[in-house]
Amino acid sequence: MKRNGLSFVVLLFLAGCSLQTSTETLTNEYTTADIATIETISQEIFLYHHNYDNMDRGNHDYTEKPLVIESLVEGSKISRGDVIFYHNENGEKDISRIIALPGEKIKITEGQVYINKQKLDAFYGFAHRLGLEKDRYFEMMDEAGNQYNKKGMREYFEMNMEQIKLASDEYYLIDDDWMRGKMRVIKEQDIVGFVLGYTE
Repeated sequence: MKRNGLSFVVLLFLAGCSLQTSTETLTNEYTTADIATIETISQEIFLYHHNYDNMDRGNHDYTEKPLVIESLVEGSKISRGDVIFYHNENGEKDISRIIALPGEKIKITEGQVYINKQKLDAFYGFAHRLGLEKDRYFEMMDEAGNQYNKKGMREYFEMNMEQIKLASDEYYLIDDDWMRGKMRVIKEQDIVGFVLGYTE
């Protein structure tokens, strides 16, 4: 009986471990890194020129041309991967990408985003520098003979964030360039609209 009881405890422990280290992934097949060109401007749309490189993936992304913003209206669906236009903590206008949705748990382990313990398998789900993942970045810098803080960059690519749980009206944002941008929780009421793309 003792042996059976011990086996049961071991099985429970192993089951708990498997829950902590889920190998399941969360994918987003609809969001791409490409920025659309918008030809038709309707009444619900306005233009905004973004002057900061927090969303740069190596091609001066989101700063080259004025951006087309569609106003958030009642009933609008906010999805993971959306680039939104919002008011930041200082009341200033800003743009960023939706990473986690209301009620979800988000964590970062060694530069990889996990949502509800699932690996976020998307181009915006891990640390990069100007669009380059860790190995490619170090390879490029070394091949070019650049002097840089290799230890600091390794820490950047392998950053960690303790898990947090979002409230029913909260979203988690991460700018596309983690080094130049921010990570933050915002309330739905702070979202003004969606970034559709560039003007023609």
